[in-house]
Amino acid sequence: MKLFDAHCHLQDDALFPDFEKIMQRAVAAGVERAVCCGTAPRDWEKVFQCSEKSDGVLPMVGIHPWFVAKDWKRSFRALENLLQKHPEAGIGETGLDFQARFINRAEQEACFAAHLDLACELNRPVTVHCVRAWGRLSEILHEHPAPRIQLHAFGGAAELIPELGGLNCWFSFGGSVTNPRAKRARGSVAAVPPERLLIETDAPDFPPADCSSPNEPANLIYILRTVAELRSISIEEASDVLFRNSINYFALNC
Repeated sequence: MKLFDAHCHLQDDALFPDFEKIMQRAVAAGVERAVCCGTAPRDWEKVFQCSEKSDGVLPMVGIHPWFVAKDWKRSFRALENLLQKHPEAGIGETGLDFQARFINRAEQEACFAAHLDLACELNRPVTVHCVRAWGRLSEILHEHPAPRIQLHAFGGAAELIPELGGLNCWFSFGGSVTNPRAKRARGSVAAVPPERLLIETDAPDFPPADCSSPNEPANLIYILRTVAELRSISIEEASDVLFRNSINYFALNC
């Protein structure tokens, strides 16, 4: 079986010092590709270091909504320049997080829209974080369409899937779906059209049930097994579909 971790953070301090061993364990577990997503200017360089160390690591860089400052446009100009120099890189992690502790909603929305416009201009995939902002997310996607959008760690209701799918969205699921109490996420796994389904670890965070922290790409097999069970297909069929979807989403020649 070939596995594809569609979203993780190998540049994180919990993983980066042991990068080589982590990738060895990933390969041993069948993980052929892992997408390493940057979140702020301070970690972009390490994202590219990961991709330089391993051909199996695909870089993405962006400004996570948690780290959108009032002067985000300065960082965004640096992001534009970096992406021009790295045609292999995708865009993200970007998005919206409307939890009460974040008061920068206007800046988040403007920064997110800028990422989407850049993805359209450069024809790059964009990975999106969304928490408690599904209505506004949909409005912005209508206003700023992008060619390929990954809704990472999808936490929306299954009823949102048809509309978001029509806006060029793919739906990615991580360790939460291995928890039997995560009924909404598990219901969404079963509702996603088969060609729009992706899986991820979001390592080092959110390990699958019964896996120790920090999380790592080798744990993707646990998510694969759960997705196969929830969709009533074999693990082998799930692996084939998910790997093919990932190759198509990231527009890879493989």
